[in-house]
Amino acid sequence: MKKIKIMALPLALLLLLGACSDSEAESAEETTVTAESDAETVVDAPDTDLELPAADEVVVVVNGEKILGTVYNSVARQLESSVATQGKKASDPEVAEQVKEQAITVIVGNKLIIQDAVEKGHEVDKEVLEQRFEDLKNQFEDEEQMNISLKRTGFTLDDMKLQLREQLIYESYLEEEIEGAEVTEEELEEAYQGYIDSTEGETPEFEEMKPMIRQSLEEQNEKQAVYDRIEELREAADIEMKI
Repeated sequence: MKKIKIMALPLALLLLLGACSDSEAESAEETTVTAESDAETVVDAPDTDLELPAADEVVVVVNGEKILGTVYNSVARQLESSVATQGKKASDPEVAEQVKEQAITVIVGNKLIIQDAVEKGHEVDKEVLEQRFEDLKNQFEDEEQMNISLKRTGFTLDDMKLQLREQLIYESYLEEEIEGAEVTEEELEEAYQGYIDSTEGETPEFEEMKPMIRQSLEEQNEKQAVYDRIEELREAADIEMKI
């Protein structure tokens, strides 16, 4: 089975994707809830075929830092949605195990990067953090939809702010600490030839496509550099699985 390669995504982006998708799903439903009953109603979590830990259960410990079920469950649900687009269901034990392994891989990988970044002195600009936080909240139709989505994911606004802070640290780390392999002319030509071989009809000239091909290959190389760095950090890390 093909693995779900999203390890390089900042964890905050996965959580934001989950919250926003829940918001869109909720707004698509024609439901009427009074203010009084809404205040007393606990929103059910999204349907899932996965066996998920309790929100406050410790899932994995990375270099002494505990990661709870809240984080794991959000990532696992996103991966479950991802495999569903490929026609696979988490009700299949093999798929469920794949999702579990990949969720742990994503969480541990991101945590290792953040820990290394903090150790190397990467910090967050408070003004930038506040702006990102406002941008996140503006992803929702209104405050009610935001609160519903947060209940669904099990996160609070403080949790999301913390994740955004880690995202900014992650971005700083990638910019200053990670450098992908240089793209060679030979690789550009090979990629262009592969495009021609897989495309019917007339294709743009090499020089016209060269900047786009270069950007794509540079992004691939940066992702590979992130994977390699995570593997280096993992070798020296103390990782204790709890599920």
